[in-house]
This record gives sequence, structure tokens and C-alpha cells, in this order.
Amino acid sequence: MPDRVSASGKFFHLAGQQWLLKGVAYGPFAGPDALPPPEQVERDLRQVAGLGCNTLRLYTPPPRWFLDACAAAGLRVLVGWPWPAHTDFLRTRRGAAEILRTARAVVRSLAAAPALLGFLVGNEVPAQLVRWMGPDRVRRFLDRLIAVCRREAPEALFAYASFPSTEYLNPRTADFLVSNIYLEDRTALVRYLARLQNVAGDRPLVVGEFGLDTQRHGEARQAEVLGWAWGAVLRAGLAGQVIFGFTDEWFNDGRRMDPGWAFGVTTADRRPKEAAAVLTGLLPPLQRAGQGVRLRRMPRITIIICTYNGSRTLRTALDSVQALPYPDYEVVLVDDGSTDPEVAAVAAEYREVRSFRIAHGGLSRARNFGAGQASGSLLAYLDDDAAAEGDWLTYLALAFEDERVGAAGGPNIPPAPGGWVEAAVAAAPGGPAVVLLNDTEAEHVPGCNLAVTRAAWEEVGGFDERHWAAGDDVDFCWRLLEHGYKIAYQPGAMVWHERRRTVRAYFRQQTGYGRAEAALVAQHPHRFGKLGGARWRGAVYEPSVRAATGGAIIYGGVFGTAPYQFLYAGSRSAGADVVSSAPWALVAGLLALAGWWQPWLAVAAAGMLVPPVWLAARTAAAAPLAGAAARRRPAALAARILVFGLALTQPVARGLAREIGCLRQRAFPRGPWRLWPLLRFENPRRRKAVAELALWSDDGADRTGLLQAMLDELRHSQWPVRMGDEWSDWDFEVTKSFWWSVRAVTATEFHPAGGRLTRVRLQTRATCWTTALAILTTTGVLVLFVWNASWGLWALASTFLLWLALEHLHGAAASRIPRLVLAVSRRLGLRVLNERPPLAPGTPRAGP
Repeated sequence: MPDRVSASGKFFHLAGQQWLLKGVAYGPFAGPDALPPPEQVERDLRQVAGLGCNTLRLYTPPPRWFLDACAAAGLRVLVGWPWPAHTDFLRTRRGAAEILRTARAVVRSLAAAPALLGFLVGNEVPAQLVRWMGPDRVRRFLDRLIAVCRREAPEALFAYASFPSTEYLNPRTADFLVSNIYLEDRTALVRYLARLQNVAGDRPLVVGEFGLDTQRHGEARQAEVLGWAWGAVLRAGLAGQVIFGFTDEWFNDGRRMDPGWAFGVTTADRRPKEAAAVLTGLLPPLQRAGQGVRLRRMPRITIIICTYNGSRTLRTALDSVQALPYPDYEVVLVDDGSTDPEVAAVAAEYREVRSFRIAHGGLSRARNFGAGQASGSLLAYLDDDAAAEGDWLTYLALAFEDERVGAAGGPNIPPAPGGWVEAAVAAAPGGPAVVLLNDTEAEHVPGCNLAVTRAAWEEVGGFDERHWAAGDDVDFCWRLLEHGYKIAYQPGAMVWHERRRTVRAYFRQQTGYGRAEAALVAQHPHRFGKLGGARWRGAVYEPSVRAATGGAIIYGGVFGTAPYQFLYAGSRSAGADVVSSAPWALVAGLLALAGWWQPWLAVAAAGMLVPPVWLAARTAAAAPLAGAAARRRPAALAARILVFGLALTQPVARGLAREIGCLRQRAFPRGPWRLWPLLRFENPRRRKAVAELALWSDDGADRTGLLQAMLDELRHSQWPVRMGDEWSDWDFEVTKSFWWSVRAVTATEFHPAGGRLTRVRLQTRATCWTTALAILTTTGVLVLFVWNASWGLWALASTFLLWLALEHLHGAAASRIPRLVLAVSRRLGLRVLNERPPLAPGTPRAGP
């Protein structure tokens, strides 16, 4: 096994070909190294290979002899290892450092193994503990864990295995997304896979565990579910799946899980179940995801590639479409009057391609001419700087099985950059992006990866030829929606699309987009705001844009117990569009010039620069850098600095070009003035920790009983209690003071032998009256200082006395709650601990 599997775009690749991960979970077992004896391992590996699987998922690090045996059997290994993920592992620096040391040692010992596929640095951190520690803190730790491990094995793949209760826990540095899913309903699984594809972004998505218990459902039902689940995985464009598990013989925390659980496709003595026969018939022929997609109908597709002086990338585009496995398609190449003679030379190399040369009339005209020469019922547009991936046409055809769909498209992902400048330009905002209405429908798909039915194309009248270089696809999609068509989004229909290579080319592109938007304003004035550009109904599917949006909230259920907890990402506020616009920058520049005569105007100009600088800094910090820029620290730092500069200036350059174009065309938006609210601020009400308690139970009592007893006691005492709703990161709130309230959040750690450690954190929170008083008094003090310094000093002293009084009220409001919690916990038989008990961490859960 000399070659390594790599993660490229939405799929894995091996030796330049798309590679489908077909996995099965193996163990843990009771023997040494959590493995059976070597002779049993050899028989098991032959049986796994016979099922058609190519990957084993392990939950404990294996010895080298096991990896050598896997290599001999043609199997690759996805390795995990146990660490105390079921405890508050971020509580102390020592505990976090120990996890990092263990991970570094495991990865270093296995990095050179030929059979190694990659590492899963964690598995299912419980949702209530993520809520307790904070989702951002946990994600940052996982990113740090991956970075530490990657230095030991730069060529290996890394990911974290999440599950629906922590869907939002998505490390940015992971090479692919892994989610453990146990859904027995086919419709629900299809919907959830579509959602996870968008959570994964531009990375491969793998189902880390999927299975069914035969003791409760029977072997026939297990075989049926595993069969249609693989079909759902392939149709959703996933990069692979791991079946849980190979055998009914498996151990968790040193305890054998059968006869209570029987998720294996073989029994404990390795007798194949009915599911094994299903996998044997299904998996061996599959080498890539699209190969397993069965279409109800297979329409003829015409691929239309339009080029203008694109000889540098045209050959790559033509090579990619020549290699597509779809059985019924043709390729039409339209040369839009190129002045580069090399374009004709490249076109002459491909005799199977129908090539046409027309007078230079712009991109829309070339696309319409190509549609006129097409013989297919579906028209698939591909740019000359793009390359189709794998089963691109198969996934596009799959989208049109819904007769309401008039157009479809998929992700366009930049290839690996050649240096840190290219990486920064690729990660900067403003590139061709999909706008999603939901997980499967789009408001806009870029023309570099757009398919449309001939009937829909004719009904809307094709592309508007007033658009020469950009904007035609936006206008086309809006007109399709106005005619009642749906635009489908297919994650599996992926193309590689080159971004600009230099900063100069990037800004040339952005100003071109701005001029194209001016033409769109003339056609669709109601779809543009006064200052904020296009008013999309959907969410922009672009990593740099999503990283810069704020206001995200997590649906966690009451007390954070919902089995499916979703992240609802906030959209950019009206203020974000305003402060990053060209008019805002123009006003700031004029104030800065006026600062030569009035210094306070220069201070005002500096203040106006704070919001756009802050937004650009957020974008740069979260930018998804690829290639060498993400691996080497100096290059990564330089790339992020460049992304910051591009994110700061790109909206101004694009907006200025748009405004100038609107003035020239006398076209003005008819959208509303969105000046209020200007900015979405974080909640200014400060929180102050009152107490944090650790309560131990030997008999398995968790936070549920404690919460119920605390609520009963508070209601009996007639204290006003407000329950946290499904969106809250706290359990309940007590308001005893006009100025302060107390919030409680709880979490339970799971320890061996049934031990449970429940943590309770109490925080005070200023009410809206305290916040309003703080704003008013601060404003008043500043005004008095400007008006009269002596009066300002008296006001400052009075304010100090006021805050002393509020602090006294704060203490009075918060003093009784910790005593109440302690009293309730003693009544329930819980012991109060000052520190974590010296217990050995158990093995994380492997499987359901």
C-alpha cells in the first residue's frame, strides 16, 4: 500500500482516482491491545475484505503487527484512542496537556504505517459537557489537538467523530467531517445527510457509525436498513460510511456488551448474518460514490464550455469532461472570438468535441449560442477554468428526477493553491458562491457549475445578452424562480474552479462583479438594498462569508437534552453591510481629510473604521486556508494578514464599481433603507460567576434529579423562576432583585463503576434596568466632562458610589442560591467535592 488516501474537495482520492470509504467498526475486544489473538485477527480481516469493505475503524491504538496484517489484507485503518472526553477536560491545564501528550505519542507511533488512513482525535463529547465548557472552547481545543497531531504525521488525515447532539462541533482544521448517525427512517436519514453536507462545507462527509441491533429488530430488518442506508449515502454524495460493527463481540469500558447489544453483521462466533450477504453483493463493485447511484431516467446532457482567451486552463476542462463515466452526453465548445490563437489549437486536439467560433459578444451570448447547438434535454454549463469531478453529470441528472426542478448545480471548490498568496486570494470573500434557501434548494448557483432543462431555458428566454462577463447567472436564476421553477443543490455535483492567482487579478474580478451588479440593479431594482448590495433570501454558501456572520444560536432542547441539536447560523446584519460599504468608507475618508483642520473629526474617522476592521479581522481569523499556507506557521500568518486586507477593501472596491455603474445607467435600488438596527451587538449585560459546585454520586444519580429538586425548592420558596428554553445555554434563572438575576447551568461527568460527578455553575446577570442605567450614567459622565471638568469629577464620584450600591444588591441577590443548592444536594445524598476525585478515566463510548 504505497499510496496515501487524500481528501480533495467533497471526496477522497487514491492514486489520482476518486476513492469511496467502505468501512466497518472493529472492536474494542477484551484481549491485549483490545484485539483478539493474531490468528483470529487474520481470519477476521479476510472476512472483512470479503464483505467488500476497505477500511476498519478502531477505537484503541493498534500495535504495528495489526497494521501490517491490515496492509496484507488490502485494508486501511482509521484509528481513534480513548481519552476522558466524558469529563470536563478543559477544567485544568494539566488535564488538557495530558490529552495532547497522549495524542502526540499515539500518532507518532503509527504515522509511518502503510495501512494507515487517518486519525479520529475524538469521539462524541457529550452535548451537556460541550454546553458546560462552551462550544467554542471545545472546538478550539479540538483544532489544537489536530494541529499537534498533524506535526507528527503531516501526510495523514485527521477528523473528529461528532454525532447529532453536537452537530455544531465542527473543527475547522479537520480534513473531513465524521458524524455517527443511527436513524432507522429512510426519509429522515436522507434529510439529515443533506443538512450534514452543508455543515461539512467544502470537505468530504463520512458517516462514522451506522447500524441496527438485531436482538430488537431482527436480522432481516438489519439487512434491509443497511442496504437502503448505503443507497442514501451514495445518492447524497458522501465520501463513505462505516458500519457498526463487524461482530457482536465488543467491549466498552471493560464490559462485554452482548447479549444486550447485537449490532454486528456477524455473530460473536463470526457467523455471517443476512446483512453480511447484502454488503457482499453491494460493496465490492463500488469504487466511488456516484458509481452506486441508480437513476430512474438518464437524459442526454450537453456540456457547454464557453471560452475567451482561456487557453491556459481550457485543456484541463476538456480533459475532465472527456473522462466522465456518464453514458449519454456531448461536449460543445464555444470560442467567443478569442484573440489568442492557442485556443483554436487546443480545441483542435479534441475531435470528439463539437467546437464553434463566433464573433466576440460576451459570455451570455456564447452560452445562448451553445444552447442553440445542443442536442441534449439538459444543458450543463462549465467554465473554461473549471474541471468536472467524478460523477458530476450523474449527480446533476439525479437532481432533475424532481419534475419541479428547472436548474441545478453543486459546489465549486478551488484546487490546492500554489503558494500563500493564492491561498489567501482563494479564501477571501467575493468568489462565486451558491446561495441556499434550505439544505436542498438554492436561490442562485454560479454559472461555472449550472445545469438547466431545455424547457426551462426556453421559457425564461435564455441568458440576457446585456451581461458580458458576469451577473448573467444571477439574473438567469432569479428569472427561473419567478417562473415557478426550483433550483436544486447537489453536493455530489462538484467541480474544481480556479480562483484568481494574484491580488491584482482578484480586484479586477471584484470590480467586474461590481459593474455586473449595476446592470442587475437596472433589471431587478427590488432585489437590492440602498447600501447593502443584493438582498438574498437565502444564505450565502461561502466559507469566508459564513465565518464572518454572527448571532449564531444552538437549538439544544430544554436543559440541553435534545437528541438532535442544530446550529442556526446568523446572517449578516444591516449594519455589517453598511459599515463595509463604499459610502461608509467615503465618509470616513472625508472626515480624515477634514481632520487636518479639526482633530476631533480625525478621531471620528478612526471610530468609523473600527466596525469594518473588526469584521475583516473575524473573516481573516476564520479563513479556511488550504495547501502549504495551512501547514506552515509563517505562511499561514502572512496569508491571514493578506486575507484581512482583502476582506477590508473588497467590499469598498466592489461597491464603488457598483455605485459608479448605477450612476452611469441611472439605475437605483428600490429596496428599503436598512439603517436600523445598524449593528448587531453582543448582549452587553455582563455575567459574574457566583459559585461553582462539584457534587459526587456513587449510585449513578445525574443532574436530572438535582435540577427537579432545585426547581421544586425554589417554587416552594416562591422565588420567581424562569426555565431556559430550547435555545438557551442555561437551565433556569432566578430573579430576586430588581437589578440582578442568577442563572444556573449543570453538567454531569460519567466515571467508571457508575460514578457520576455533577457540576453546577451559578452566574449573576445584570437586568435590562442595570444595563440601561450603566449606559445612561456613562453617557452623562462623558457629557459633563466635555461641558465642565469639575462637574464631571463630581459625576464620576457619584457614579462610583452608585456602582458600590449595585454591587451590594448583587451580593444580596446571589448569596442564597448557592446555599439552596447545597441543601438540596445533601438531601439527595450527593457529596460536595472541592476537587475532581482521583478516578481513572473510562474508555469513551464506542458505538450506540
